[in-house]
Amino acid sequence: MTDYLVRASALQGMRQTVTQLNGDIDTLLRRTGLVAAEQDPDSWISYRSFLLLMEEAARETNCPHFGLLLSRQQDIGILGAVGFVIQQAPDLRTALRELIIHFAHHNQGAIVSLKVENDIAQWCFTCKLEGFAPMRQQAGLVAGIGVDLIRLLCPGWSPKAVYFPHAPPVDPGPYKARFDCPLFFNWDSMTMSFDAAILDAPISEANPHLHSVLEQHLLTMSKDFDDDYCGQIRHLIRQALTTGDCSIDRVAAFLAINKRSLQRKLQAHDTSYKELLEEVRFDIARHYLRESSGSLTTLADMLCYSELSVFSNAFRQHFGVSPREWKNQQAAN
Repeated sequence: MTDYLVRASALQGMRQTVTQLNGDIDTLLRRTGLVAAEQDPDSWISYRSFLLLMEEAARETNCPHFGLLLSRQQDIGILGAVGFVIQQAPDLRTALRELIIHFAHHNQGAIVSLKVENDIAQWCFTCKLEGFAPMRQQAGLVAGIGVDLIRLLCPGWSPKAVYFPHAPPVDPGPYKARFDCPLFFNWDSMTMSFDAAILDAPISEANPHLHSVLEQHLLTMSKDFDDDYCGQIRHLIRQALTTGDCSIDRVAAFLAINKRSLQRKLQAHDTSYKELLEEVRFDIARHYLRESSGSLTTLADMLCYSELSVFSNAFRQHFGVSPREWKNQQAAN
């Protein structure tokens, strides 16, 4: 069963919302394997586990529109660098285009798109997960965040209609109050429609220079950002190295799966955890040796080697020379 990653910032407001509804958030986080995720919003977590957490929260609190409530606690800040870029875009069209291009920097498991036809714009959110994934709460969350995002950029804006990919709720009241527009259910994906003329409306607080700088930053990030499964694991290994524990168990925990499941998935991609770990370690090592004047002991510690000698031997086996000799060769060249 496929899975993708989403930034842990997606949990913003989760504790507050569950607590307000008299639910036990700590039990829910343990049940879905996301206990540590709250502490670092810039870390990456299993998208499937995040969806399951919202579904469990809705059941635990007896609140069928939980995702809709959670959207009140989230804002453009959850998008990180992507949010900063679109706030500085010159107009709404550019902002939504950049959200589409860079959305994987926040959520690798979904696609956002925009199409315009007969002067009507349709903004859509589509999940990439294969097999069953609980999407009802995600649809409400995304619709709420989407409406608030466009209203932030274009004050006074309202959608013409919102479409949901699930059956009509027993009580549509919370949905009507949140969107104040016609609602449709059993659609193929979460979609908002609105007057296309607003796309060219200028964003009053935009800073063209800052927008250019931030956009270039995101493009630079994209060069090192892999959307495939092995790329995700490399990214999680980098994340794990910063914690001092780069074991396969640690990385599997980020995905809320066990070690054997991760091993099987990597085997299906003709690789292994050890191979990906070495790739990441040596990539970081080369950059450090080229750019930093820090000690080799510090580097070995950064890469979670037990001793400098263990790192040096591994490096020599891979490159044929010691780290110091490799650094000198690069300086000479």
